[in-house]
Amino acid sequence: MKMTTVFTGLLLLAGAVRAETGRPEDIPEAGRIRIDGNLHDWKRIEWTPLNATLDGNPVNISNAQWALQWDDDGMLYIAVCYDDADIVLQDGYVNSNAQDCVEIFVRGDTGSEPLDYSKTQGSAQHYVFGLAKNKTTVWKKLASVDPFPIHDPAAVAVKLEGKTFTYEIKVPLYDKFDKASRHRSEISEAAVDFEIGADIAIVDAGAKGYAGRKSENTLSDKEHDANHIAEHTLGE
Repeated sequence: MKMTTVFTGLLLLAGAVRAETGRPEDIPEAGRIRIDGNLHDWKRIEWTPLNATLDGNPVNISNAQWALQWDDDGMLYIAVCYDDADIVLQDGYVNSNAQDCVEIFVRGDTGSEPLDYSKTQGSAQHYVFGLAKNKTTVWKKLASVDPFPIHDPAAVAVKLEGKTFTYEIKVPLYDKFDKASRHRSEISEAAVDFEIGADIAIVDAGAKGYAGRKSENTLSDKEHDANHIAEHTLGE
C-alpha cells in the first residue's frame, strides 16, 4: 500500500503542469546597466526574434526581437526592439488593447505554486509599459494595481526613432509581492542555473483599432495563469 501511494504521488508530480521553455533558454548575467533607452552598456547582447502571433493579427509589427539579462540583486533586464507601421500612443494605460505598448510577465521562483497573480500578486507579475503622446514621457502599470506601488523598483525607458521602438526595462523577480508593503514583499534569490519565468507581448494598436499581439511563444492567458509564462535558466 505504501509503495502504491508513493508511486501515485510520483506520477502526480511528473504530471504537474510546467511552462514550456522559452527563448533564450539561458539568460546571461548583466554588467552595469543604466535604464536610459541606450543599449551600449549591455554586454554580450543576444537577440531572440519575437515572431509568434499571440492573438489577433498584429500586421503593423515587424523586426521584433528581445534580449534578457539578470543580476544577483534579483533584477531582470529586458531590451525590446521592433518596427511599428501604425503607431497609436496614449498618455497612460487605457485598456489592454487601446495603445501600442509592451507587456511583461515575470515570475521569480518557478518551483513555487503558481497563483492567480493578477489578483493576488503572489507568485508572478504582469507589467505594462508604454510611451506617451509626446514621445518622451514613459508610463508603467502593474496588473490591476493603481497607482503603481512606490516600493516596486521596476523601471523603463523608451526611444522612438521614426517607426522603430527601443524599450529598456528592469523588473524585480518577486517570489512574493504585497502591493501595500515592501517589508511583506520578497525578491527571489538569483544565481546561475536558477529557473525563472519571463514572457512578453507586444501590443499592436492601429488607426482601425486593436490588431493583435506579438510574442516569443503562443502560450495563452499569461495574464491569469503563471504556468503560461515561459521558463528560462539564468546563465553566466
